[in-house]
Amino acid sequence: MIQIGALCAAVAICAAVVGLRREPEIERRLAVLLSGRPATRARPRWRPVVDRDLAQSGLPCTQTEIVAAKIIGLLAGGAAGGLAGNFVGVGGIAAIACAYGGFVLPSLVVDRRAAACRRAADRPMVTMFERLETLAAAGRPVETALSALARTVSGSALLDLTMRAAADAYSLGAPLFKSLGVRAQAQGLDQLAALAADLERSRDLGQGSLSVIRDARDAARARRRARSLEAAAKVEGKLMLTLVLCYLPALLLLVVVPLFLTLLDGLFG
Repeated sequence: MIQIGALCAAVAICAAVVGLRREPEIERRLAVLLSGRPATRARPRWRPVVDRDLAQSGLPCTQTEIVAAKIIGLLAGGAAGGLAGNFVGVGGIAAIACAYGGFVLPSLVVDRRAAACRRAADRPMVTMFERLETLAAAGRPVETALSALARTVSGSALLDLTMRAAADAYSLGAPLFKSLGVRAQAQGLDQLAALAADLERSRDLGQGSLSVIRDARDAARARRRARSLEAAAKVEGKLMLTLVLCYLPALLLLVVVPLFLTLLDGLFG
């Protein structure tokens, strides 16, 4: 029974971790509806660490060092899990679970830091779209407006690097929209890549670019609003967890335990 209970607990923990790492369903559907594009197949959750994620994570390490860290985590996790599991008779299961956790931990760290860097680049993108819409509405060509915005500081190093690289390529004669789309897609900036693709398509079709920019601005606003609502929805659960972990033990020690001892003293005293 102890082995079955430990296995069920491990499965529950793994399911909770997978549930926390899933992309919010509201945000995904809202992005699909606002963009007008069909939903793409999600990337596999467990994948090797790519050079882009490693560069965006900001960790001073190479691919070889990541592989070495994964091997060390595998060995250390297996040894620690085996030693800890022997006390409850589930050494094999605990060793396998901890070894797997130690093996994927470096990849998770790199993936989380890279995702945080991309999210930080999405925040100032709404402001950039608003500035671009203002310049385009004032009659300035979109290419000139994008080149000017590429020289300003947005608050995200990743976004500034992508915009500046596209502007430098444009100054050398490359098409701006195509260069921006390629670089944004390579960096994982989906909103910027979608805007560049729509601007290039509207230019090829001879349509106005102002409506495309306004649609991208509205989509970015809706996406930020959805993220704010999602963060607000998680506050209640975090407050409940704080209440359970911080106040419930004190309540037990100060109220429940003395009351229980008083009842025992009255019964057997």
